[in-house]
Amino acid sequence: MYRAPIVLSLLFSIHSGSAQQYVFLRHTPEDGLAQSQVRCMTQDASGHLWFGTLGGASRFDGVVFDNYALQEGLPDAQVNALCAMPDGSLWMGTGGKLVHHEGGRIQVVELPSSTSNARVNSLVIGPQGALVAGTAGGGVLLQDGEAFVPLPGFPADTADQVRTLLAL
Repeated sequence: MYRAPIVLSLLFSIHSGSAQQYVFLRHTPEDGLAQSQVRCMTQDASGHLWFGTLGGASRFDGVVFDNYALQEGLPDAQVNALCAMPDGSLWMGTGGKLVHHEGGRIQVVELPSSTSNARVNSLVIGPQGALVAGTAGGGVLLQDGEAFVPLPGFPADTADQVRTLLAL
């Protein structure tokens, strides 16, 4: 009569003893993070974590934060979107501009004049590896060589509503 509860108790205790334990670390500006309000994050090809904040972007190697803000060449301190590319470069979306980070260099990329005030909210890798940017006020933009052009067929009445893109 007592044998079944004892066996079940042993089975449950063995199972719970093998459960994974997750460690959560909290990083703050005191640890080197650019700013405390993180808007986005990604991991690049070399394993670094990138955080987009209201005060710039932070690259974290597991020990030290390297920060990129206005003084490092960002056109806007608020980084809303990040996209790590397979070649190791990184794109950042800010208020009205895109930033390409490659080999430690920052290049500011202007958006089309019709979308110059559009805030970049989302970045994904699209068809044939091209970058796709979702904006507030400028619709969806597709990388075409060195330039970005409005995505054909995107409904004009939703141009200011793009918050997130999902690559399929």
